[in-house]
Amino acid sequence: MSVPYINSLMFLQHVEVTSYHFSHSLSIAFSMLFSYLMIRVETSQRVKSACIIILFGTCVSSMGYLSFSLAGGFYAVAWPTVISIYGIYLKKTLTSLKNDFWCVIQYNTLMSIFILIPLVVLSGELRDIFTTVWFWDEFGFWLQMIITSLTGFCINASMLLLLMYTSPLTATVASTTKTIVQTFVAALIFGNRMTLLNVIGLVVALLGSGYFAYLRSGELK
Repeated sequence: MSVPYINSLMFLQHVEVTSYHFSHSLSIAFSMLFSYLMIRVETSQRVKSACIIILFGTCVSSMGYLSFSLAGGFYAVAWPTVISIYGIYLKKTLTSLKNDFWCVIQYNTLMSIFILIPLVVLSGELRDIFTTVWFWDEFGFWLQMIITSLTGFCINASMLLLLMYTSPLTATVASTTKTIVQTFVAALIFGNRMTLLNVIGLVVALLGSGYFAYLRSGELK
């Protein structure tokens, strides 16, 4: 889990926020590709068409805001690639462990701790923490840390549950849809400015997500 997390931080550092939805939606394309290459799951033509609608919508919503740089282009492709492969490996792990949810949670958490701690030390951030952070004894700080940790745990758990009962592609589409809904919620609550093109593109993407859900529910019957 540490690799997707670190890659996501690097992605946000080098890629414009306005390009986030389009780059996030690329994980749908990579999920279809790697699902076929790694676990031999082929996507039906109608489901592919729903995914194309989502990709088209997110692309339209980002028009006029896309800017290119070598580092930004690399992370815009690397991040969705890592996310899609991570989801497929989680699905394979759940299957091999007979969908033992808590076993995967414990394994994932331990691996994240053992990988992340050396990275914090090697990057010099541990020294910065002890020299620049002066609120270790504040209740509010630890309350925020606990809430953040619980939120992260719940997100990880919900992703695992989604993978248990669906597929990596469905989980990826759900994640992309979540970010689109968050954009509309942020616009309503915080008054974030959205152009007509933004709204049209995101609505098209939501319609594509709805079409995808309809097709998937039909396949499960």
